Amino acid sequence: MLYYPLPSVISLKEYGNLMNVLICDDIKSEAHKLANMMTGRGFDINIKVFYNAADSLEYISSGAKVDVCFLDIVMPGTSGIELAFSLREYGYTGFIVFLSASKDYGPESYQVKAFNYLVKPISISDIRVIFEELTDALSMADTAGILIKAHESTRNLPFRSISFIEVENNYVFFRLTDNSILKVRTPLTEIAEALQEDSRFIRCHRSFIVNISEVKSMKNNDFTMKSGAVVPISRNNTEAKKMYLKSIKGQGGG
Repeated sequence: MLYYPLPSVISLKEYGNLMNVLICDDIKSEAHKLANMMTGRGFDINIKVFYNAADSLEYISSGAKVDVCFLDIVMPGTSGIELAFSLREYGYTGFIVFLSASKDYGPESYQVKAFNYLVKPISISDIRVIFEELTDALSMADTAGILIKAHESTRNLPFRSISFIEVENNYVFFRLTDNSILKVRTPLTEIAEALQEDSRFIRCHRSFIVNISEVKSMKNNDFTMKSGAVVPISRNNTEAKKMYLKSIKGQGGG
């Protein structure tokens, strides 16, 4: 079934310029010192502080909106590196900034596509620079997605990873850009409602929704996707065709 307690559809425009920050550091004094340095610096941020990896992961997997995680690397039990791997495995696509008193963990940070790596002690100047970089990156990021629950697992599925969606026998199939398929049991109308947050998607047929940016070409009443799949267009659905023609015109096409 589709599971989307707010905020299930993650979209930067929904939150304006507000940046949602998670700090995870097992040393409470350092966690709060970092949070205090982040506030009152001219950045519109919302901060959540946790002292262990388990609570941090539970918070994000509940559907909470988090744009950037500041993770201390050396923590008892689950380390910041291990937490980052768990977040990426879950489907977290936001930014990760590691915190450490040592530079020795740099190579591991690249494996989870960390945004940056701050060496303690962290200064206000460090915070100012990192937030300026994060603000610029968030304004260009394509991190919007939909939170779905299939079987016993929940994951955040970025909109950009969806090629098209098909319904068959009460099941919805997410055909992804990496050619994998995600199957969930839910009405397509619920999926369509969630996807309204992103202008790339249009329902071209009663059984199909396409990501127009993944359409390679259009012929008669069919879209050919970049994956090679052919998706039908309802005969009277002129809006889907107009949307495709507008998209290729915007790309400099004919």
